[in-house]
Amino acid sequence: MNVMTRLLFGKRYFGKGLSNEKNEEFKDIIMEQLVLLGAFNISDFVPLVKSFDLQGFVPKLKQSRSKIDEFFDEIIQDHLKEKHSNDIKDYLDVMLSVPKTYGLGERLGDNVIKAEFNVSYFMLNTNLFVQLIQKKKKNL
Repeated sequence: MNVMTRLLFGKRYFGKGLSNEKNEEFKDIIMEQLVLLGAFNISDFVPLVKSFDLQGFVPKLKQSRSKIDEFFDEIIQDHLKEKHSNDIKDYLDVMLSVPKTYGLGERLGDNVIKAEFNVSYFMLNTNLFVQLIQKKKKNL
Protein backbone atom coordinates (compact mmCIF):
# COMPACT_ATOMS: atom_id res chain seq x y z
CA MET A 1 0.00 0.00 0.00
CA ASN A 2 2.73 2.46 0.93
CA VAL A 3 4.54 1.65 -2.30
CA MET A 4 1.52 2.86 -4.30
CA THR A 5 0.94 5.98 -2.22
CA ARG A 6 4.63 6.90 -2.34
CA LEU A 7 4.68 6.42 -6.09
CA LEU A 8 1.54 8.49 -6.59
CA PHE A 9 1.80 11.18 -3.93
CA GLY A 10 5.33 10.93 -2.55
CA LYS A 11 4.01 10.18 0.92
CA ARG A 12 3.31 7.18 3.15
CA TYR A 13 -0.18 6.81 4.61
CA PHE A 14 0.01 3.39 6.27
CA GLY A 15 2.10 1.86 9.02
CA LYS A 16 3.20 2.39 12.59
CA GLY A 17 3.82 5.95 13.67
CA LEU A 18 1.89 7.40 10.74
CA SER A 19 -1.48 7.91 12.36
CA ASN A 20 -2.70 11.46 12.01
CA GLU A 21 -6.00 12.93 10.88
CA LYS A 22 -5.09 12.93 7.17
CA ASN A 23 -3.85 9.34 7.17
CA GLU A 24 -6.86 8.11 9.10
CA GLU A 25 -9.16 9.90 6.66
CA PHE A 26 -7.45 8.20 3.71
CA LYS A 27 -7.70 4.78 5.38
CA ASP A 28 -11.40 5.36 6.12
CA ILE A 29 -12.08 6.37 2.52
CA ILE A 30 -10.33 3.26 1.20
CA MET A 31 -12.20 0.96 3.58
CA GLU A 32 -15.53 2.59 2.71
CA GLN A 33 -14.79 2.09 -0.99
CA LEU A 34 -13.87 -1.56 -0.39
CA VAL A 35 -17.07 -2.20 1.54
CA LEU A 36 -19.22 -0.56 -1.14
CA LEU A 37 -17.45 -2.30 -4.02
CA GLY A 38 -17.65 -5.69 -2.34
CA ALA A 39 -21.21 -5.44 -1.03
CA PHE A 40 -24.00 -7.53 -2.47
CA ASN A 41 -26.17 -5.43 -4.75
CA ILE A 42 -29.37 -7.03 -5.92
CA SER A 43 -29.53 -4.87 -9.04
CA ASP A 44 -26.33 -6.54 -10.26
CA PHE A 45 -28.27 -9.79 -10.48
CA VAL A 46 -31.75 -8.47 -11.28
CA PRO A 47 -31.30 -5.59 -13.75
CA LEU A 48 -35.01 -4.75 -13.77
CA VAL A 49 -34.78 -3.26 -10.26
CA LYS A 50 -31.68 -1.16 -11.00
CA SER A 51 -33.64 2.07 -11.47
CA PHE A 52 -35.30 1.64 -8.04
CA ASP A 53 -31.99 1.45 -6.12
CA LEU A 54 -33.58 -0.79 -3.49
CA GLN A 55 -30.53 -0.86 -1.23
CA GLY A 56 -29.62 2.82 -1.52
CA PHE A 57 -26.18 2.29 -3.06
CA VAL A 58 -26.29 5.27 -5.44
CA PRO A 59 -26.26 8.00 -2.72
CA LYS A 60 -23.58 6.10 -0.77
CA LEU A 61 -21.39 5.77 -3.86
CA LYS A 62 -21.85 9.45 -4.76
CA GLN A 63 -20.92 10.51 -1.24
CA SER A 64 -17.87 8.24 -1.25
CA ARG A 65 -16.88 9.56 -4.67
CA SER A 66 -17.06 13.16 -3.46
CA LYS A 67 -14.89 12.30 -0.42
CA ILE A 68 -12.13 10.83 -2.57
CA ASP A 69 -12.40 13.75 -5.00
CA GLU A 70 -11.92 16.24 -2.15
CA PHE A 71 -9.02 14.21 -0.82
CA PHE A 72 -7.31 14.19 -4.23
CA ASP A 73 -7.93 17.95 -4.57
CA GLU A 74 -6.16 18.54 -1.26
CA ILE A 75 -3.22 16.38 -2.32
CA ILE A 76 -2.87 18.29 -5.61
CA GLN A 77 -3.07 21.69 -3.91
CA ASP A 78 -0.60 20.66 -1.18
CA HIS A 79 1.77 19.36 -3.84
CA LEU A 80 1.60 22.62 -5.78
CA LYS A 81 2.45 24.60 -2.63
CA GLU A 82 5.38 22.38 -1.58
CA LYS A 83 8.79 22.62 -3.16
CA HIS A 84 10.26 19.24 -4.08
CA SER A 85 13.86 18.44 -4.85
CA ASN A 86 14.56 17.67 -8.49
CA ASP A 87 16.19 14.35 -7.61
CA ILE A 88 13.13 12.57 -6.26
CA LYS A 89 9.91 12.83 -8.22
CA ASP A 90 6.62 11.08 -7.69
CA TYR A 91 3.86 10.47 -10.22
CA LEU A 92 2.13 13.74 -9.35
CA ASP A 93 5.34 15.68 -10.02
CA VAL A 94 5.51 14.07 -13.44
CA MET A 95 1.84 14.79 -14.17
CA LEU A 96 2.35 18.43 -13.22
CA SER A 97 5.50 18.84 -15.32
CA VAL A 98 4.53 17.05 -18.56
CA PRO A 99 2.70 19.99 -20.20
CA LYS A 100 5.58 22.39 -19.48
CA THR A 101 8.12 19.90 -20.80
CA TYR A 102 6.34 19.47 -24.13
CA GLY A 103 5.07 23.04 -24.48
CA LEU A 104 1.42 22.11 -23.99
CA GLY A 105 0.57 24.87 -21.56
CA GLU A 106 1.03 25.55 -17.88
CA ARG A 107 -0.20 22.22 -16.40
CA LEU A 108 -2.81 19.50 -16.71
CA GLY A 109 -6.23 20.21 -15.24
CA ASP A 110 -7.14 18.83 -11.84
CA ASN A 111 -9.80 16.57 -13.39
CA VAL A 112 -7.25 14.92 -15.68
CA ILE A 113 -4.89 14.33 -12.77
CA LYS A 114 -7.72 12.99 -10.59
CA ALA A 115 -8.77 10.65 -13.41
CA GLU A 116 -5.24 9.23 -13.48
CA PHE A 117 -5.33 8.89 -9.69
CA ASN A 118 -8.64 7.05 -9.91
CA VAL A 119 -7.11 4.40 -12.17
CA SER A 120 -4.14 3.99 -9.85
CA TYR A 121 -6.42 4.16 -6.82
CA PHE A 122 -8.52 1.33 -8.25
CA MET A 123 -5.35 -0.74 -8.50
CA LEU A 124 -4.56 0.18 -4.89
CA ASN A 125 -8.02 -0.94 -3.74
CA THR A 126 -7.73 -4.18 -5.70
CA ASN A 127 -4.33 -4.85 -4.14
CA LEU A 128 -5.69 -4.20 -0.63
CA PHE A 129 -8.67 -6.46 -1.27
CA VAL A 130 -6.37 -9.31 -2.37
CA GLN A 131 -4.20 -8.81 0.72
CA LEU A 132 -7.26 -8.94 3.00
CA ILE A 133 -8.47 -12.17 1.38
CA GLN A 134 -5.03 -13.74 1.75
CA LYS A 135 -4.93 -12.84 5.46
CA LYS A 136 -8.40 -14.34 5.98
CA LYS A 137 -7.33 -17.57 4.24
CA LYS A 138 -4.29 -17.86 6.50
CA ASN A 139 -6.50 -17.47 9.59
CA LEU A 140 -8.78 -20.33 8.49
